[in-house]
Amino acid sequence: MYFYELHCHTSETSRCGRSTAREMVEAYKEKGFTGMVITDHFVNGYSFAALPETWKEKMDAFVKGYYAAKEAGDEMGLKVYFGFEYTLDRPAGEDYLALGLKPEHLYKEFVDCDQWTIEAFIDQVHALGGIVVRAHPYRVADYMSKKAEERPGLNIDAVEVFNGGNAKELYNLQALEMALRGGKPIVAGSDTHGVGSTATNYIGFEEDPADYADFCRQIKEGKLFVVHKNKDQ
Repeated sequence: MYFYELHCHTSETSRCGRSTAREMVEAYKEKGFTGMVITDHFVNGYSFAALPETWKEKMDAFVKGYYAAKEAGDEMGLKVYFGFEYTLDRPAGEDYLALGLKPEHLYKEFVDCDQWTIEAFIDQVHALGGIVVRAHPYRVADYMSKKAEERPGLNIDAVEVFNGGNAKELYNLQALEMALRGGKPIVAGSDTHGVGSTATNYIGFEEDPADYADFCRQIKEGKLFVVHKNKDQ
């Protein structure tokens, strides 16, 4: 089996991150994972990249966590892929994971995308060969200003049904029902911000995806399994 973390933050980019990119990579390498996706908070989320003025400066700040993780992963023999967590109507807390893109896409094809509609954002991700995963759609937390909308018919590619950051198992079960109603593949992510919360929810494959594009294709086609640690047990 080939295990991957799908939802991970670093202290270099995410303001809520508690461990460095290298520390996160070390933790997953020690636990026998094949790879991980770095999904730091984007400029419309709780991110250090929101502070600079120009778009280029924002992106330079944003990619720090990923590049630090990629360097560590190359040294340790762990695959590290690039992604990000896009927040709609901050601080509402309606979040989406963008996967399958390259960091350089952000400098040109996604300029000022924090001001786009969610439909326009998803269309652009798809146009560049990526996929979009709805993250923890039913989470309730103090930092959220309002309940997120379900948005039936939205052209997402999968639903993060099991999320390690959800305070209640109910939120995961509601997300599962949403995925089943919409006929969407399900995924799982630890939503880890530090080494103490790694590998609580993750995905796996019977055969290791050939590359990042194949990784995303298999998610979109539902050719994976999920590992979930029930918070109520």
